[in-house]
Amino acid sequence: MKKLVAVLLILASGLTHAETHEEIVQRAFDAVETRIRDHWAFTRVETTADGVYVATHDPRREQPWELLTVDGREPSKDEREEFVSEREAELGDDNDNENEEENRSMVSPGSVELIDETNERWQFNFKPKADSEEDQAFMEAVEGRLEVAKDGHYVRAVSLRNLETIKPGKGTKLEVFDTRLEFAPSPDGSAVLPVFVYAKVKGRALLVIGIDEEQTVQFSDYRRVIDQDGRPFPAL
Repeated sequence: MKKLVAVLLILASGLTHAETHEEIVQRAFDAVETRIRDHWAFTRVETTADGVYVATHDPRREQPWELLTVDGREPSKDEREEFVSEREAELGDDNDNENEEENRSMVSPGSVELIDETNERWQFNFKPKADSEEDQAFMEAVEGRLEVAKDGHYVRAVSLRNLETIKPGKGTKLEVFDTRLEFAPSPDGSAVLPVFVYAKVKGRALLVIGIDEEQTVQFSDYRRVIDQDGRPFPAL
């Protein structure tokens, strides 16, 4: 009987220290490297209704971004400048996020629900977290789904999709809001990085202007070129 009681106590102790679903999700988000432009060189392929844009990024260059082709041809000077301007605007948005650690997870506390589990991954539903009061009404109309890889314990994919028409501002309605982000370990295994982004938005602005946009962005050829202390590796 004493042995049985000892075994039960050991099992109970293990259960007490088991991760909750929210802890699993938070640890998975913590594994993702969010500021890839600080340390990594990579190739970026963007596909929209306007064309296919292939570019490279290397933070060791004076201008990190270089647009290589547009629909397979050499880009014009205006296209190069516009592309760089758009990427720099994105960087400005990132720098506005002063507390990166606090915003790693897009999950509202208490909203995580396990919906499926296999030997390879967990799958959760969740409510997205609003970063401001202005975003609250928007996020209330959106449902999130998350895949967490068990091997490596990282976010493998996260998607956001509207459950009802979104009205983000006066005169604006979005019938479709659909996004998906996918992540994978870097080639050297030192980090988890974004590899694919999909976004589709459809609706109307000012009641008469149609919105119908779809975009994919693929990231590949990752190479760590600046170490954690900010020291660049020699160029190849």
